[in-house]
Amino acid sequence: MAHRLQPLAFLAGTLLLAQAPAPAPATTGPVPAAAPVPEDVAIIKATPYKPVIQRDPFATPRDDRPTDAQDLLDDISVKGVLRRDGKNFAIISDSRGNVRWLPVGHRFKDGEIAAITDSAVIFHQWELNTTNRSVFRTVTKTFKREEGNR
Repeated sequence: MAHRLQPLAFLAGTLLLAQAPAPAPATTGPVPAAAPVPEDVAIIKATPYKPVIQRDPFATPRDDRPTDAQDLLDDISVKGVLRRDGKNFAIISDSRGNVRWLPVGHRFKDGEIAAITDSAVIFHQWELNTTNRSVFRTVTKTFKREEGNR
């Protein structure tokens, strides 16, 4: 048993010596600068709180769109179609009386323009209180004449 303890003591001593730091080489030149001391993590520093509101936290993402995107499909009427530079634009009148040219893909609060034909504009309409755009109904609005023109 005693002959087994001697090699174990020898191995333990070698491992301890291997972990000890190596002695610094003797140099005659300038001494290298010491590594910077890391900050003490136990010291509590005062950090000022500067809140910045990026958006209204109570608004839904849909409310952040421009005001012209807040129209409902039921509140607009289609007046006609305009062709310019090879693109079709729908001439739309909203409930406030504003008339605009809108391309395919323009979004409203509850839908978007899916297609523009020679006689009508086709919309995809979805539920207001959902974000699922894959479930929609197709709404076709034909062109309306102005009341004053007969």
